[in-house]
Amino acid sequence: MLEFQKEILTEIVADDALTILAPGLGLFRIMCSLIEMHCRGNHLVFLLNSNPEQNAALREHLMMAGILPDKNLKVIDSDTPAETRRAMYTNSGVFSVTPRILAVDMLLRRVPIPLISGIIVANAHRVRSDAMEELILNVYRKENEQGFIKAFSDNPSPFVSGFAPLQTILKSLRLRKVQLWPRFQVLVADNLSATEVDVIELRQPMSPSMEIIQKGLIECLEATLAELRRQNPTLDTQEVTIENSFFKMFDVSIRRRLSHIWHKVSPSSKQLIDDLGNLRRLLVYLTEYDAVSFYSILETIVDCGTPSKDNQQQFSKWLLLGSANTVIMEARKRVYLKPDDPEYNTTETWHGYTPINMPPSLRLTLEDQPKWELLRDILEEIEQDMDEATQGKGAPVLVMVKSLKTCAQLRRRLVEMSDPDYEDDKKPTMMTHLVQNLFSVRGNRIKILNPTATAATPTASPASPAPPPPFLRSSPFNKRRRTRGGSTTAGTGGTRSESTNDTQDSVQSSSQTTQECEAYQPEIKIDMAQVLMPTTTETISSEFIEIPKENTITIHCYEPNLNDQILEDTEPLFVIMYDPDPAFVRSIEIYRSLNPHLNVRVYFMVYENSVEEQVYLSEIRKEKEAFERMIREKSNMVIPIPPSNVTPDDGFVSAVNSRILGGHLKPSEPAKIIVDMREFRNPLPPILYSQGIDIVPCTLVIGDYILSPDMCVERKSIVDLISSFTSGRLYTQCEAMSEHYKIPILLIEFDDTKAAPFQSLSEVKEHIVGTDITSKLVLLTITFPKLKIIWSPSQHETSLIFADLKKSQEQPDADIAASIGTNGARDEDRMYNITPEEMLRSMPGITSANYSIIMNAVNNLEDLCKVKEPELQKLIGKEPAKKLYRFIHQKAG
Repeated sequence: MLEFQKEILTEIVADDALTILAPGLGLFRIMCSLIEMHCRGNHLVFLLNSNPEQNAALREHLMMAGILPDKNLKVIDSDTPAETRRAMYTNSGVFSVTPRILAVDMLLRRVPIPLISGIIVANAHRVRSDAMEELILNVYRKENEQGFIKAFSDNPSPFVSGFAPLQTILKSLRLRKVQLWPRFQVLVADNLSATEVDVIELRQPMSPSMEIIQKGLIECLEATLAELRRQNPTLDTQEVTIENSFFKMFDVSIRRRLSHIWHKVSPSSKQLIDDLGNLRRLLVYLTEYDAVSFYSILETIVDCGTPSKDNQQQFSKWLLLGSANTVIMEARKRVYLKPDDPEYNTTETWHGYTPINMPPSLRLTLEDQPKWELLRDILEEIEQDMDEATQGKGAPVLVMVKSLKTCAQLRRRLVEMSDPDYEDDKKPTMMTHLVQNLFSVRGNRIKILNPTATAATPTASPASPAPPPPFLRSSPFNKRRRTRGGSTTAGTGGTRSESTNDTQDSVQSSSQTTQECEAYQPEIKIDMAQVLMPTTTETISSEFIEIPKENTITIHCYEPNLNDQILEDTEPLFVIMYDPDPAFVRSIEIYRSLNPHLNVRVYFMVYENSVEEQVYLSEIRKEKEAFERMIREKSNMVIPIPPSNVTPDDGFVSAVNSRILGGHLKPSEPAKIIVDMREFRNPLPPILYSQGIDIVPCTLVIGDYILSPDMCVERKSIVDLISSFTSGRLYTQCEAMSEHYKIPILLIEFDDTKAAPFQSLSEVKEHIVGTDITSKLVLLTITFPKLKIIWSPSQHETSLIFADLKKSQEQPDADIAASIGTNGARDEDRMYNITPEEMLRSMPGITSANYSIIMNAVNNLEDLCKVKEPELQKLIGKEPAKKLYRFIHQKAG
């Protein structure tokens, strides 16, 4: 480890804190060292928020560090039975467990909380207020003040979005200190600059067609953003910018900002938000994918977004711009030319392999990605320099890319380039395979989108074109685009109607080409996976031969948790960054500093003046700004001191026992609510616990929350309410609550971050309609007069409502609540799996009274499908068995 990494580890061990590192500074290595320390001792430590990939990498790293299998990191998931988990906790160790499972186990005392050595929270940027992690840490600190809490993150951006996000996350984690380690920190900068890395930056120009396509997509993106701002003035104009739109989370953040008024957002605005995501992805695919794959994706987007006679409102309006027509034309010309193209006669005839399903009138161009030829030149240069640097011994070469698709394409391309017959024109290549697949799939897509299409060319009457939609008649950005002299569309001239007709003509010509393809298309089935990663019996060797590391070219995808391990395993002298990535640049700096004897050379490839380059530079700038803002917030934020182990004041009035003379008060008991296990998927249990209410997890047959011996609550979100009405499940649930409880309650809960209104008073119909949700609610209250309905705007409001309802009420008993609705008391530690149980309870004929009989009689759902109807009748009765048997064995469709 480097000096700054040792310093970070020392500070982490010394005190509880939230540690935030810049991406690529070795956070995974630091976490491994911390976990390794506790694996070697007799400690009980929990790791939260780690994903399966991180767990696998941690286990592998600990195994390589010499940790025995019985001391290694243990992963606990929903498949681990409750009694097994209890035994594992008793034997101590380091456990990676999901927050939901750990919260339930801690509340049920399966975990010896006073014996916990500490809790490590990975990916702390994902922690939110009122999350299950907050419940775990509150329960942990209530009974254990000596154990540690360590939180880690290498993603600084979420800590600066919103109001005081860093302070909020620290409060949820019950931490008061934060350690910030940006790239510009003095110790980090000194360590990484001590050994310089030989970096060769190669700014590859894009092809002329790619430049035109990129320019057209950016113009479409600007027009879409302008229209979105015009239709939604409440959006922050400083954030809705062209630069921010290049990032993956931009359209998601727009949806989040409009979620509270989503019911008021027009369909046109919703389509514009979808278009932003499509345009951003097209900009990424332009530099990442080959010309054929890019054109295929573009065709799909065009087919799905083109206006039709039946739908003139819901379509992608950017397709009606002149820039969109330019993008479509240039993307097609990168793959093939048609006889009416101006370049058709000036382009040489294609002499290479021609797919058999391609019309003879077309002329292939198959433009290569400019980076492919550059990569070939780099490898040739490395081969020449390798002999001089290693005296002919060779050296490993590492090529890093972003996606698996790029990895597969480069692998196939390098194999073709190394083939002695690579220059053979008649030999099929990766690109010709992709073209053949394009024409094979094309016809099927057109048939799906236009089932009435015939072999004739679709015709449109040019004499009476359809009027342009309102988007083109009233859009102010179209006027601005016409007066801009430097744009591609400004030079095309023409009217808006002509622009619309051009796009429609391009789509129609695409359909015509497809129909021509069908005439020449034999029965051909091509698997894309076989095209990119060909595997045949001829390529599989019957012998395994060890390939020397010095003679290998490794193509690998960026993996944040494994970048350091990839460099250590391959030990490359030459690293080619095919796609730019700031985090991997720092991983190389650390690798070079740890191995000063290796003269590592790095080739940094990026398209010049491209969106790819802009995103890379913006990521570095945004990261620097995020750390600067956190440094300022750290200097002036106020974090309240967490309360000690003091029992909160009992705000609930003790129930009066009328049997005692004078109505003496019963001994005060802490407020308690029985919560169904399945309810731990939502944030209400942590909120209830923060209100001073004891939460008792239990598998309930009837209801979701038991507030008192007489009060049962069934919680429904809006989506659950609609689906429960549709399936009839809500009727069964209300029937069971009314039968076993004096006060059955239906809680209809809204999400305070989303808009989900019902009909306004003016829209309510005078007569009951069977399909109307309000009519169904009226019928439900008529059927069950005892049923009470509570409307709650948020989970926080629900917790206050529950607190009011519990006043002057006795506390419920978990054993009694679990036994209601069954033939006897149920064991909460049973071996049943929750997911199959939920599936079984949702089937017709299954009720709260008979589902346990089925679960005890058959092993799993597969065995249930094999049970005959007479046997089911013996178990649950004639009519329920008939419904269940028909549901299982009736053919779909």
